[in-house]
Amino acid sequence: IAVYSSADAGARHVLAADQAVCIGPPAVAESYLRGEALLDAVVARGATAIHPGYGFLSENAAFASRCEAVGVTFVGPPASAIVSMGSKSEAKKIMGAAGVPITPGYHGKDQDP
Repeated sequence: IAVYSSADAGARHVLAADQAVCIGPPAVAESYLRGEALLDAVVARGATAIHPGYGFLSENAAFASRCEAVGVTFVGPPASAIVSMGSKSEAKKIMGAAGVPITPGYHGKDQDP
């Protein structure tokens, strides 16, 4: 199932899909960023997973959590990982614990200058 804005009706992914659903007008805020519209399209057609693409909702922890809440598999990292990636200090802590070299310096909680 492909989703698209009205501006993308002729896009390759739409034409190649078995099913395609228009989720709104060309403005991204009124189409691709409307997580509930995407989930409505997925659930209404019986799909069990959603790939959020690149950008848009792919880095949105709330959207990943909402997918899980309605029983749809979010094809991407779990919401907890998205939250951790969004915090520089948390990401450094995780990388350090995994043995990934990190730039020396202060890595404490107080990051204010």
